[in-house]
Amino acid sequence: MRGKRLLIVSLLFVVVFSATSVMAGGILVSADWLKAHLDDPNIRIIDVQNKPDSYDKGHIPNAVKVIRHVDLEDYTKYPPNKYPGMEQFIDLMERLGIDNNTTVVAYDDHHGIFASRMIFVMELYGHDVSKLKILDGGIKQWKKKGYPVTTKPFHFKQKKPYMTKGPNLNLLVSWQDVFRDVVQKQRPDVVLHDARPVAEYIGENIRAIRGGHIPGAINVTGVDAANYKESQLYKPADEIKKAFTSAGITPDKTVYTYCHSSDRAAHAYVVLKHILGYPDVKIYEGAWKEWAALTALPAEDEVWVK
Repeated sequence: MRGKRLLIVSLLFVVVFSATSVMAGGILVSADWLKAHLDDPNIRIIDVQNKPDSYDKGHIPNAVKVIRHVDLEDYTKYPPNKYPGMEQFIDLMERLGIDNNTTVVAYDDHHGIFASRMIFVMELYGHDVSKLKILDGGIKQWKKKGYPVTTKPFHFKQKKPYMTKGPNLNLLVSWQDVFRDVVQKQRPDVVLHDARPVAEYIGENIRAIRGGHIPGAINVTGVDAANYKESQLYKPADEIKKAFTSAGITPDKTVYTYCHSSDRAAHAYVVLKHILGYPDVKIYEGAWKEWAALTALPAEDEVWVK
């Protein structure tokens, strides 16, 4: 009888350990996993909460602060929502204490949107994708588990300089690419994904000089498809995939994804590429901000600011 009990306990341990390992092996990690690795010197926890003062009000122990509108966009370009330039990125890595061997775990308080931007920027500059993680459910899930938060700021010294050859431009497309391949329909193997809320897609919520969407774009709001609203946890992959494939965004296509300012597009990229395994996903980083401002470019459901 005792032997059977030991066997059952052992099997339960294997099941739990395997589930944790599977999550850790992918791009998502659980709050339990992060708690167990909180003091790992090879892991850097990145806080990318929505508001700049959120970190000061409470964050996960050992987390370092990243401000999305300062650290994760290129303020030398127009529109400034584009991703950081090489010098800016290297300076950020030094400040955060990240080198090429660091495992990066990013989290936010907004369905993983800003954490995804951080992770995409890291991938853009060639960081080992197996060392890029997002905390499933963000700080909300961390707090729900009753794990500690702190207001103490953390700083870490970089072990060695970050080495990069520069951004992998194969992960990005320009407005010219979108216009040629999608609007002019020169590449039937390309599908254009609009990750914004439907009110922006149909021109009801106007956040630029004009509202609407790029002709031919298919609207699947990424966080609605991929995350539970209340818990902010990611849904099962099969459920997420159904939301995209039923709309015509299928893995046999090259997917160009865009949003208003390249945050939701980063979220969609992570979901499609790293959770669902789509082989070819690219971000139009200029986003609707750029397309709307280039007033000669066409739009559907177009509404101009009055």
